[in-house]
Amino acid sequence: MKLGNFELHTISDGTFGLDGGQMFGVVPKPLWERKAPADPRNRVRLSLTCLLVRTGRQNILVETGIGDKFDAKFKDIYDVHHPPVLPAGLDELGLRPEDIDVVINTHLHFDHCGWNTRRMGGKTVPTFPRARYFVQRGEWSRP
Repeated sequence: MKLGNFELHTISDGTFGLDGGQMFGVVPKPLWERKAPADPRNRVRLSLTCLLVRTGRQNILVETGIGDKFDAKFKDIYDVHHPPVLPAGLDELGLRPEDIDVVINTHLHFDHCGWNTRRMGGKTVPTFPRARYFVQRGEWSRP
């Protein structure tokens, strides 16, 4: 999609499931379940969608999905479905992690910042090594 001089691309990091009651709060299940049917464990399927903004000078990534730093128990609890994964989506657009200039996280829940880092050689390193990362001060300093 084009917005002025910007190119906007959505990139999937797969899907995952969260408890429907947690997601919809006080809304009665018979109402929300029509649009978002729950699985036998009461989880609803949610998309892990990231946004790439190409400005012509910079590549800006908004959200980084759920990542891959989880074990089998986590994958079972949250019903994580990969692929697709964010790095492969960037690759399809002809980009490498080094091509990302800015990463913006709206907040630091695990499903929004998972690819901020990755594991390499037993260490946790930035996935996007050249990028400046931005997040709200309240999210960063939260206990």
